[in-house]
Amino acid sequence: MNGKKEIYRYRSYLTCIGIAFLLMIMLSGISFAKTNFDRPITVSLNKFFEVPMGEVKAGEILNVEIQVTSGSAVDVLLLKPSDYTEYQNAITQIGGNVNYIANGSSISVTSKKYTYTFPEAGDYYLVIDNTDVPKRGAPPMDQVEMNLKVRVDAAAMQTPSTSTPSGSDLTPSSTQPPKTPGFEAIISVFAVIVLFFRLSRNK
Repeated sequence: MNGKKEIYRYRSYLTCIGIAFLLMIMLSGISFAKTNFDRPITVSLNKFFEVPMGEVKAGEILNVEIQVTSGSAVDVLLLKPSDYTEYQNAITQIGGNVNYIANGSSISVTSKKYTYTFPEAGDYYLVIDNTDVPKRGAPPMDQVEMNLKVRVDAAAMQTPSTSTPSGSDLTPSSTQPPKTPGFEAIISVFAVIVLFFRLSRNK
């Protein structure tokens, strides 16, 4: 009998810990970046570099930071899959053009930091372009070296809004991080732990 009680108590403890962990995640507003790219890259002349972003949800937030360390300006293009296919075809043509999401892109930049809130779910590509696409974009001069940071965060708790890149380089947008109800989470977790301890002692 004592062995069965010990097993039951052990299982109760594990269940308690599991539920407490889930409550902490749900109530504390903990979120994890789905896309998290942060490293130096080199884009050769007339080439491009892409960062795929799969299964993005509506309301999630794209964070982009670019700093060219060697070379000329580039174009940062946010593309849907159909636009990405069109883009790949366009760069093989002289003076080709392509559709892109303007509010999530930045044309002819050497340094930029901005955010964009996705209005709809889907797959996306962020392209660092060093070609003559799109028209009126940065002209390719030489290979470009840069530090690139791309991150997709979970949707903020407040009403999502699209943040348009500002005209000033390296100026963060006004997007605020979601508030975390940490006190409520701690109280809830504590209540669950107390309840399970009482139940296990009564068995």
